[in-house]
Amino acid sequence: MQASPLLALIDPPVRLWRVERENPPLQLTRVNAVDAALDRSGNRFDIPGAGVLYAATTAEGAYAETLAGFRPPASLIAKLNAVGGDPGLPAPGEIPRSWRLDRRLRTLTLPTPLPFVDIDAPATHTYLTHHAARLLIELGVNSLDIATVRGPSRLLTRSLASWLYAQTDVHGRPLYSGIRYESRLGPHECWAIFDGTAVELIDQMTIDPFSAELRTIASTYGLSIR
Repeated sequence: MQASPLLALIDPPVRLWRVERENPPLQLTRVNAVDAALDRSGNRFDIPGAGVLYAATTAEGAYAETLAGFRPPASLIAKLNAVGGDPGLPAPGEIPRSWRLDRRLRTLTLPTPLPFVDIDAPATHTYLTHHAARLLIELGVNSLDIATVRGPSRLLTRSLASWLYAQTDVHGRPLYSGIRYESRLGPHECWAIFDGTAVELIDQMTIDPFSAELRTIASTYGLSIR
């Protein structure tokens, strides 16, 4: 007799980290209708009609997720190399001072979390293939694995997040507080916290240009810090 597949569930750590604008603190990300329908727009686990709060297990992970946009594309580097740079423009790969001053590094906790779904676990892939088969077929996905959940299709990952967000018990109560996932940018554990999960701010600090965590990620990305 074939065993029924089970989701891989995990509890979040007591403390999570997040880099965000100074105000408002702990603001949920919301995807608009236009971006929700596009494959490469929005964030990986945004849910149309609901909010998601993104956080990481470490400060390094929080910096890795938020600084990725400063990495200059190969096309720009090749163009600047060909002309010897442009002295009238900021150097590519620079973290502006204004970015640091406008943001805070915050720690938060989830006082009463439900389990999180480990979206990278093979057991989760098997479960979703069995229970969300119609959704996967509509998205053109026949085999769910690490390559697909970490791939470029945000329409797929948002659809999976929406499906998990909508799952409830017999009393209509949500089953999960969010999704645990590995960053596509490196070995960083991240968390997509579903709307409705209680979140409390623990501490906050300004972005220190000399912090070891910031400098590690800046060095990894080849960025300079202003």
